[in-house]
Amino acid sequence: MTSTGASAIRSGETRTAIIVETLVVFLAMLGFTWAAKSADLIGAGSIALWGGIILATLLMKRRGAKWSDYGFSLPKGAKQWSISIALTAAVIVTVFASMFLVIEPLTSFLGLEEAPTASDPFKFFLGKPLVFLGFIVVVVWGGAALGEELFLRGYLLNRLGDFFGHNPLGWTMALIIHAIIFGSMHVYQGFAGMIGTGIIGFIIGLYYLVGGRRLFPVIIAHGVINTVGLTAYYFSDGAIT
Repeated sequence: MTSTGASAIRSGETRTAIIVETLVVFLAMLGFTWAAKSADLIGAGSIALWGGIILATLLMKRRGAKWSDYGFSLPKGAKQWSISIALTAAVIVTVFASMFLVIEPLTSFLGLEEAPTASDPFKFFLGKPLVFLGFIVVVVWGGAALGEELFLRGYLLNRLGDFFGHNPLGWTMALIIHAIIFGSMHVYQGFAGMIGTGIIGFIIGLYYLVGGRRLFPVIIAHGVINTVGLTAYYFSDGAIT
């Protein structure tokens, strides 16, 4: 599906080693999630993601891999910037179009609705502009946009690609499984929300792969999409979710 970028799998690394490392990182992230939620911390998911990213970074260093191997670098030169801007715009347009043309009709056909409590984690900043802005900067951009893209698209998708093989079938399997995991991470939104975020994760992951495994465009697109959604939620006093 893509051949751009260095392989982050070291010579002689076994599938067992790949899956063990990935499970250790993912289970550690779930542990961080439990700890952060037990402490009733705001942005518990973002805190857990960064815990997972730090652990992943340490394990990557042991096998000689860097985040730049997964596409975490700024574009260089006019051509790369043009490609990145085009990819960012394409992701944003495709995701918003999928919400209205795919996700809403599909969940409606299946008789599914978003969980009534799906927006509860965001009610605390309603009517508080400075708190809202702080949440957008720290949690939306630092946690969801940067954190989720590093962890889900950068680390997890590539480790699954290492496991299944760097070929069209292998990347397709990796893309589907990573999208299911991404959707499952949004269980608080109910089954409809999990399906929706899973589809969005698939779309973002697909653009990441076909775009040459560039993280910059999907990070910016993710941040813009979430910012637009939460801004609509804020200014509608929670009516638009």
